[in-house]
Amino acid sequence: MGNVQQALGAGIRLFFWSIQFFYRHPSLILLSLIPSTVRFIQMWNDLRTPFWMEIVVESTRVVLFFLIFALMSKSALRDVFGKEVWRRWNYSLKIELERNWPVVFLAQTAVFLIGFYWLMNSTLEWLLNPTFVNWLASIVGAASFDYDQFFTSALFFLKNISVIPLSIVYILRMLGAGIHA
Repeated sequence: MGNVQQALGAGIRLFFWSIQFFYRHPSLILLSLIPSTVRFIQMWNDLRTPFWMEIVVESTRVVLFFLIFALMSKSALRDVFGKEVWRRWNYSLKIELERNWPVVFLAQTAVFLIGFYWLMNSTLEWLLNPTFVNWLASIVGAASFDYDQFFTSALFFLKNISVIPLSIVYILRMLGAGIHA
């Protein structure tokens, strides 16, 4: 049982490390605002938006992945397109899987699924509560609006500014990115 508790502790520490890492890098937050804002617009318009908006979302996510990887590896963004950074990650990945398989790896996966489910639901519960949203709408001066449409749009905004980038950070770190650099 001690191994399982230690493994869960490692997953919980990684969960909070991921949040701290992401929100400590303004470049990641600003870059995440692009797909978040575009998704909000897409959902607000019931996905009746130009196709280029989807290209912007997905392209930005690719750039976000490489930027996260570069920051974790303490490398310049251009260096992630060279062999050395990937060679170091391959070495780290091997060490992490040998050290953590299967107990820590499975515990980290469980913490990831439960932690991000909890994070997303508690954030939405607080931010998208109808009472809070109606209060905010009254302050902004929105006399009437479609709460369901707002809820869906805001849900996608929040997911793209939090859960998706945090998932990238968590999984990359879990797989050894930047650990044995």
